[in-house]
Amino acid sequence: MKTQETMQADQLEKFARFLEMHPGFYPELEGENAMVSGFHVGGCFLTIAEMDRFISSRPHFAPHEAALLLTAEPTMNNRRLP
Repeated sequence: MKTQETMQADQLEKFARFLEMHPGFYPELEGENAMVSGFHVGGCFLTIAEMDRFISSRPHFAPHEAALLLTAEPTMNNRRLP
């Protein structure tokens, strides 16, 4: 038997922002009340706890930091050899 988890408001907000940016993830719904038991992406299933760890472990950048990373000149460490 599966145990039921309750999401906190801040966790729900974090999931909603992630799912908005990553539409390939979709919830697994169960029962008459359509309770979320986890999330699918491709052929994978992630429980709510696994999804929370996944989202929390992703690096977060401010928009200007991300733009700098994308426009930065390659260094010797990440430059391809001819």
